[in-house]
Parts: sequence; C-alpha cells; structure tokens
Amino acid sequence: MSILFSLNLFTLTCSIHIALHHLSIRDLLGAEWLDTNGAGGWASSSLLNCNTRRYHGYLIAAAGPPLQRFNMVADLEESMTLSSSSSKYLLSCHDYGDGLFPAPFSAGQAVFFHLRHYPEWRIHVQDVVLVKTLITVHQRQTTIIRYLLQEGTSLQLHIRPLIAARDYHALQHASAPIQQAAEWQADHLKVQPFPGLPVLRMGLTDGAFHPDACWYFHLHYAQETERGMDDREDLFSYGIWTAHLQKGEPVYLVLTTDAYPENPAESFAAEIRRREQALANSFSNDAAHHFLIHQQHVPAILAGYPWFTEWGRDTLIAVNGLCTYNGNPKLARQIITQYAHQLAAGMLPNFFPDGAQEPCYNTVDAALWFVIAVHHYWQLTHDEDFLREMIPAVQDIWKHYRQGTRYQIHETESGLLFAGEDGWQLTWMDARTGDRVVTPRIGMPVEVNALWYNLKCLLAEWLYHTNQHQEAQHLVIDAERTLQSFRTLFWNPAGQCLHDVLTPEGPDASVRPNQLFALSLPYPLVEIPQALHILQVVREKLYTPKGLRSLAPDDPAYQGIYAGPPEQRDAAYHQGTVWLYLIGAYVDALIRYLPEGKLQATLVMNRLLTTLAEQGLLTLGEIADGDSPHLPRGCIAQAWSVGELIRVIKQYQLPVQSSFCIT
Repeated sequence: MSILFSLNLFTLTCSIHIALHHLSIRDLLGAEWLDTNGAGGWASSSLLNCNTRRYHGYLIAAAGPPLQRFNMVADLEESMTLSSSSSKYLLSCHDYGDGLFPAPFSAGQAVFFHLRHYPEWRIHVQDVVLVKTLITVHQRQTTIIRYLLQEGTSLQLHIRPLIAARDYHALQHASAPIQQAAEWQADHLKVQPFPGLPVLRMGLTDGAFHPDACWYFHLHYAQETERGMDDREDLFSYGIWTAHLQKGEPVYLVLTTDAYPENPAESFAAEIRRREQALANSFSNDAAHHFLIHQQHVPAILAGYPWFTEWGRDTLIAVNGLCTYNGNPKLARQIITQYAHQLAAGMLPNFFPDGAQEPCYNTVDAALWFVIAVHHYWQLTHDEDFLREMIPAVQDIWKHYRQGTRYQIHETESGLLFAGEDGWQLTWMDARTGDRVVTPRIGMPVEVNALWYNLKCLLAEWLYHTNQHQEAQHLVIDAERTLQSFRTLFWNPAGQCLHDVLTPEGPDASVRPNQLFALSLPYPLVEIPQALHILQVVREKLYTPKGLRSLAPDDPAYQGIYAGPPEQRDAAYHQGTVWLYLIGAYVDALIRYLPEGKLQATLVMNRLLTTLAEQGLLTLGEIADGDSPHLPRGCIAQAWSVGELIRVIKQYQLPVQSSFCIT
C-alpha cells in the first residue's frame, strides 16, 4: 500500500494507490472508501468491495436530503467472461460468515485501487484490463459506475444488483414482503421494493436485462459483529444486467432514486469535470467536501459518516477548518449565520434528529463554540457587516446564560458557568447507557468555563470595535472576575493541572483533555508556569499519535478498548477512548507556549497524516482505542477531525511533510 502527499503553498494534495492483491484480507476489509453526493447520500464499502457494515452500499439515498436515508442498493455481484477463452471470472465477493466467496484473487487477478477525487479499480486478468470508476452525482441521489475495457479485445460483463431497500440503520430479511414486480422503462428498470420507500431506477447503457428474481441469504457484516450488533442480512435481486464490452467503449451502470439521467455518459463526465474544478487537486478540499451538504439550498455540515446527522457543536468546531481557513469563507459565513437564526433561549441545537422536525437543544457548549467560529471568521476576513450582524446573537447567548436558561445553565456568583441536571449530558462527553449518563459532568466543566470567559473577552473586543464602549468596559470587568475565579478554583496543585469539573460535591480531579481549551482558545486562562505543567501532563498521559485520550490510563475508570455491544462501547466512549479532533487544541497550545512549538506541531500533524490510509481512506475518523496500537474505531469520516487537521495546518502554515509512503 502506498499513499503519496505533495505540498503546494501549504495546501496539501493527496492521492492513494494500492495494489490490492499484495495486501492481507484483514487490511482489505479494514480500509474503507467513501464517495458522497453533497445531499446526504453516499456509496461506500471496504477496499475489497466486500461489505463489512450495514452502512455499506452502492446507493445510500437521502429521501429528505440530507436526512431520511435508505440503503437501496447494498451490493453488486460482478463477473466477466473473456471472449478469447470463454473463461468466467468473478470480480466481487461476499462474506457469508465462514469465509469469503469467492476467494479474492483466486483466479490470478491483480487489482489496483486509486483514490483521489473518486474511487477507481483496475482489474487485470490474463491480457485484459478492466477499469471500474465510481461517482455519486452532486446534489443527486444517483450513483454511476463506468466500466471501461482498457486492454484486451472484448469481454462479456455481468452485473447483478443486490437490493436492501431499508432504513440505513436497519437490516433486511427475506421474510419481508418485497415487491418483486418490476416495470421496464425505455432504457431502465423501475421498482419500488416497499411502499413508502423511494422508487429505485437501474440501468446499464448498451446492456440487456435478464429477469431472475431471487434472495441472497445470510450475508455477514464483520464490523457489525465487532460492534455487538445484528450482523446478518438477506438481499434481493431482480435480475442480471449483461453488456458486451469492446476496448475503449465504456458502459455505465446507473442506480438512482431521482429521475433517470437522459445521458449517463454525459452525467458521469460532467461530475468528473465538476470535481476536478471544485476540488482543484487539494486534499483539504477532497477531505472537506464529504461533509458539506445543502438542504433546500441552505448549507450545512454533516458530523460524520456513516451514521451521524447534523450536530451543532461539531459544525461550529469543524466549520473553521472545512470552510473559513480552507478558502471558502463565504460558505462559513452562511453556515454560521444559519446557526445564529437557530438561537432559542440563548442556546443552539445539539443535533438535528433523522426524521424529526425540531432540533434538540440539550447542549451547553454549542452556543459557546458559535462565538469561537465567529472569531475565526472575523480574524480572517474582517467582514464588518458580518460582525455587526453577529454581535446581537452573541449578546443573546451571554444574557441568557448569565441570567439562567434550560438545564440549570446559569452564571454563579463567582462568575463561572454552571450547567447540568440529573439525566442529561450537556457537554461533548455525552455518552449514556440506558438511563445512566456515563460522564454527567454536572457543575462547572473546565472547557465550558474557558469558553464562557472567551465569550466575554471576545464580545468586549467586538463592542469596543463598534464603539459600544460602556458595555464593553462592563464585560472586561466581568471577564476579569471569571478569570480570577477560574485560576483560584480550577488549579489542582496535587496533579499540577486543572480539575475537570467543579461539582456540587467538590472538584473532579480526573485528568482529561478538556483542560487544554483553557490554553488553546483565543484568550487563555492560565499563566505560563501552570500552562507548561498542564502541557506536560497532557503529553505524558493523554497524547497519542491518533489524538488525545479522553481519560488518563492511570485512572481507575479508564477503559482502553472501544469495542463490543453498545453498552460496553458507550461506557468507554469518553473513559479513555482517543478523540482525533482534540489534536487541534493540542497544537494550539504547543504553538502558544513552547519556543519549539511550531516544530512540535508539525511532527504531531505528520504523525496524524500517516493514518489517512488506516480506516476511511483520505479522511480522518472519529476515535481510536486508548490502548496501543490505537486501532481506529467509530465513524470512518468525522467532520471535526478533518476540520481541525485542516485548520491548524493552514492557520499556522505548518510545513507538513511533502511526501511519504506507507507500506
């Protein structure tokens, strides 16, 4: 496996080239490709194109973009018959729980995978080279796959789509009363497997369809087994498409829940042109575009693939790297402004549930991260109109939080912010198992109060800038009160770091990464001697090449492996699991406090970049095990992980390594 990077004016360009037949089955099943349509839908699978998740498929379509997602076409069974020898070769394989069938590369195949703006496979058999290229069409719930005979005289291609037709969180079974009747249109097949689901259209240019309705039973998804979930599925097939391929004359397989394209070849070519122009050979654009979606022409950020929706906190952290510092401040402005319109009682939504009409407001810090997003945008653009528009929104947050709002969020006499009540998890450490909140953090969390202090300082700065001096001066005095209380109450002399939460029962001395935000935010809250001690503690107990542990390994509550059924995983989610997005705050602190900080930050980023070939290819995932070797876990592509990577590289112009190879 090799992954190549090149650097151009601090804009990372990246592609990946892999000889699949040289890798172990474990590696082939562990690495995953992802292609997204900018409207909530995607296609994804393992490198081997053997599905290991219920979320894998060739057409996961959003019926109510970007939500209400359905796995419509979960898999393809592909084979080819060579004209020269009449030999048939199976190109795809499935996991039935007792091994893969057919065995990969058993017929002497050599397969090369290439990923830059889209995934592509080069399949070598005897003197034949078949190139398979996949794209999901921008803003359409459509996948188009081009099959091109690049070397060889001719061959017969056979493709059997395997249909799941179910909610993307669910699994399908043969007992379901699927509609087996299909309607033939002029150039494609039209089916509606179940009432209430999208209509599916399938077609193969220059191909013939052969009806052959049947079920494929008991396909096994290994990642679901690892996650302690149901792991078996039955898939339905309406029949087989065949096409005779001549050298240099491609055919196109279309899978869509939208209108069938009039010219699939032109639709495919147009999408390729759009990507090459929009992504401009930039890794930062390639990685960012997965998360940038539009819902009714309103831009938004999806928190992660394959199962997250839009989350407020994640968006307001990710937007800085995905948009503001990534050459798209206009889009950042739109996203931040949209969130300003979502304010209710001083709070911003925690997340937008799939299928629900109203967002959930159960978070204390989304509104505070909104202020930081405004800061980054303002620092970069000096957009006066935007700042004047945002100041009232920030004032609304300040006033509601100061006076008191939902979930007992209020400012105490000390000037610190209290949040929380039984049964609710309001910070980013929000896991729960059943009715038990794993990390309730009721009281005064350290990062929440660092954000609260920054809100006051930044708002005062902006009020001075807009000649509102009296209110600005009041905020400066008020911020000083918060700062002094923070320094007095949060410092833990025994641990030479900060307490995590000041609870009603006393301070929680758990060593967690949340204290880093007191060092990394625009207005730090600790003085240099304490900051250096904190950095040392974080480096020794929390830092890993993948990110920061959520709890120190010497804590009795530490759990170093994130695996097993949901209850077991949730119990470990913030109790030692590594979070990749936290690397951004760590880099901020290194650069602020260490003379060699930029060099250290560059080394940290280079280490993180080597993980781009481990799980989700050319993207960063959500989490990793706290224990070495820090295996990747959770979502394969996470917006704030990618956003923070891009932000710190571009904000600090880090000279990340221009090229290297992983084997």
